[in-house]
Amino acid sequence: MSFLHEEYGTDVEIYRKPFSNEVIADCGDPRAHEVLVACGFVKKTVPPHYVWHQLPEGLSEEEQARRATRAACLLRARGFDAKVAEDLVSVEAVTAVRDEIRRQRISGAATSSSPTVGPGAPPARPDTTAPAAPPAASSTSAHRSR
Repeated sequence: MSFLHEEYGTDVEIYRKPFSNEVIADCGDPRAHEVLVACGFVKKTVPPHYVWHQLPEGLSEEEQARRATRAACLLRARGFDAKVAEDLVSVEAVTAVRDEIRRQRISGAATSSSPTVGPGAPPARPDTTAPAAPPAASSTSAHRSR
């Protein structure tokens, strides 16, 4: 038994099992497993080495796509290289998850900088003595590091 994430060199692969209606997600990182379970995938195992996730039977294709897309988006937001099969992409789910992630980041930033949270280190001041990097170079290097 081999996993697609190992064959493709990704962290997570979400796909429909060939000649089946089963939606499978395979990965090797326990933190990714948590996200998959939170998105409605059920953990399956064949001891001692094989662990994967599968959506429950009986879901509509629309619901399968919504859950698969949500899982892939949340995994990407956490820094995983997550791929989802084209037939499982839901544009509506992408929009909903993107908005959810933005709200969480905004509320998290507001909460962490709130004076009621407790004492914390003040924000660092920008170094005005260092020369500014050209915008194209900084955005390119930032993109490559992700």
